[in-house]
Order: sequence, then structure tokens, then C-alpha cells
Amino acid sequence: MKEMLKLEFRKALRNKSFYISLIIGCIITMFSLVYNIEIYQNEIMMIQGDRLNPMYGVLSLFNRWIGGEPFSFGSSAYFFVFPLLVAIPYGWSYCEEKQSGYTRLVTVYSGKKAYFLAKYAAVFLSGALAMVLPLVFNFLVSALFFPAVTPSPLYCTSNGVFYGSLMSMLYYSAPFLYVFFYLCIDFVFGGLIACLSYSVSCIVKYKVIVVILPLFLLLAFHYLRQFIYTSPEVHHYKEISPLFFLRPVQIVYHTSWTVILIGAAILFFITFLSIIWEYRHEIY
Repeated sequence: MKEMLKLEFRKALRNKSFYISLIIGCIITMFSLVYNIEIYQNEIMMIQGDRLNPMYGVLSLFNRWIGGEPFSFGSSAYFFVFPLLVAIPYGWSYCEEKQSGYTRLVTVYSGKKAYFLAKYAAVFLSGALAMVLPLVFNFLVSALFFPAVTPSPLYCTSNGVFYGSLMSMLYYSAPFLYVFFYLCIDFVFGGLIACLSYSVSCIVKYKVIVVILPLFLLLAFHYLRQFIYTSPEVHHYKEISPLFFLRPVQIVYHTSWTVILIGAAILFFITFLSIIWEYRHEIY
């Protein structure tokens, strides 16, 4: 099992698709960086006589990195296409190996259990890193341009983190920890969504469909949620779409730990159950 894990991790993290996904993700995050640098230079640092703009305290690293602002093209694009980015590195691998006959060969030597579990772990890790590394890259580069000033709740409308927002107290007291926890959430969901591609490859023969189908499934769920949330003026809904609740700022509705944990459990259940089914299925 240990050797199988090493082999699958090496294949997942040392292939061109993984680096292509990271490069695309980092490029997208740069659009957000350029947008926010322009805002910072044109508005915040504008000198008014001998004094700085009185709204200088509005902008900081924590609401100018890609996860802290929802307005730029880069931010909107990244949290729209991330299901595709996490599937590109290795989500298609089982589909390809199954068609080539590699699966039959490797399970003879390593055993089916070791192969399927190692494959699941490798797909999860590749998707999780493809999701988080561009965000970390953007955060670190943004730190070169924006002051890491602890956000003030007086500017909650500019921060996008309100009284009922997830971990709002942490955001206004320990923002670095807030960012870390959100990156952990994104790490888990990036991996699970990549494993969704792995699950799809158990029943679909075409790599292209395996890679893009998770994106369309999430988009369909995101669209259908508007038929569930019919009376926002009456009910205090919680955000259930991963396209929104994986962003560290509130887009429409508040995010809750209950939704996050249930969503992660459902994705894990669906993906792992499909792998168990494939494991018990005769591959010869």
C-alpha cells in the first residue's frame, strides 16, 4: 500500500496537467491582483493636501487578496472555474488507465484495494493543491503591495464579512487565522470535487467529460438553488452553493459550518461509495 501511494502521488504531482492547472490558476489570480493594485493606487493613496485619504483604513491585505474581494474579474473567474482546475491535474487518470489496460495490470501486482485507495488519495491531493496553491500565491504576492492591517468592523460592508458571517469574530481579531481556516476548507473541497471526477470516470469513458462534468454539476446545483430560496425577505437562508460558500467573503447568504460539513460529507459519501462499487466490480 505504501509503495502504491508513493507511485500515485508521484504520478499525480509530476505530470504536465498538474502544472498547467497551477499556471492557469495563478494567471487568473493575477487579474485580481492588478485590479486591486489599481484601486489602491488611485483611491487609497491619493494625497489630499498633506494628508492621506481619510478612508485609508478601508483597504488592507485581507480584503484585497483574491479571496477577500468578490468584485474583480479574477476573483469571479477563479471561483467559477475552480471545479475544472481541480479536475485537470489527475481526475481523469483512472479513465485513461482503465481504457489502456494499465488498471488490470497494476491490480495484479498491488491488489485492487491498494490501487483504488491510493488512486483516491492521489486524486484528492492533486485537486486540493490545485485549488489552494494559486490562492496562496495570490495572498503572498498581495502581501507585497497591501498592508496587513487588521480589518475594522466599522468597514464591514467593504470587507464583505458581517455579523452573521462565518468566523466573523476571527476575521476581525485574527485575520491570518481566518484566511488559514478558509484555505483549509477550500483544500478539502478542492480534493473532494477532484474525486468527483474520479467517480465519474467509473461510468464514463471519455476524459473530456470526466474533467468538465463536475463543473456542470456544480453549476446546475447553483442554478437550482434559486428555486429553493424563494423568500429571502422572510427566511434567513444559509448559502449552500460551493461556488459561493468557498469564497472567504459573503456573496449572497451567510455560510455556516453545518452546510460546509454536510456538503463535505455528501461529496465524500458519493465519491467513496462509487469507488467502493468500482472496487467490487469485476474489472477483468
